[in-house]
Amino acid sequence: MKDKLTVTVTAERLYKRKLLIKILKMAFLILLLFFAILYLILYIVNSGGYFTISLDPNSRYKSSLKMSSTLDFSDPQVIIKVKSLEYMDNITESWIPPGLNEKEGNNSEDNYLAYTFFVKNVGKEVIDYIREIKIEAVIKDVDEAVRIALYFNDEKEVFAKKHKSGEPEKNTTPFISNHQVLKQERKKFKPGEIDKYTIIIWLEGNDVDCIDDIIGGEMRMSMLIREIFKKEK
Repeated sequence: MKDKLTVTVTAERLYKRKLLIKILKMAFLILLLFFAILYLILYIVNSGGYFTISLDPNSRYKSSLKMSSTLDFSDPQVIIKVKSLEYMDNITESWIPPGLNEKEGNNSEDNYLAYTFFVKNVGKEVIDYIREIKIEAVIKDVDEAVRIALYFNDEKEVFAKKHKSGEPEKNTTPFISNHQVLKQERKKFKPGEIDKYTIIIWLEGNDVDCIDDIIGGEMRMSMLIREIFKKEK
């Protein structure tokens, strides 16, 4: 009787042990699958574009604003994703060819991003809107040496993060903060009127913060165009 009981208890223990092992294996596989899916999602998101330009998603259906990569607005877009560069070496602004603001769409090269797009008032009233560039993520302090040139109707302004001393970089407008490059208001935008924008982004080799430590760094930014409605004024 005792031997029979011992055998039964031992069998139950073996069964529970095997069951526990199966549960642990299943949990491990589920966890592995979860991380694989998460990695895939992050890869897709992070591969979506170094610079994203979009109309305000909360008001796109009532806004009078339209956006396009071409002046004739044959293919209006709500979101423009500028393809990321595999590697961007540091250069000086003088190396960037002139006239990029005269070309439509994507004109990026190996060491800089350049994109021209257009915004049009397709409504019947004069409106105001906001243009804003945000910094989504920074790796290895690459933002210390980046330069962002914004051409608005061919008028140029270059933005850069302040030097660590707190002083603006030479011939640049400082970022508003570590998370925001600029926020500007465009007033009295008339029906049928078109604004032209060109964005050029590069790593400035003459910046004292352009050092070996930022090699392999990344920076993701986005630009938002948002109409200001009368109730907001």
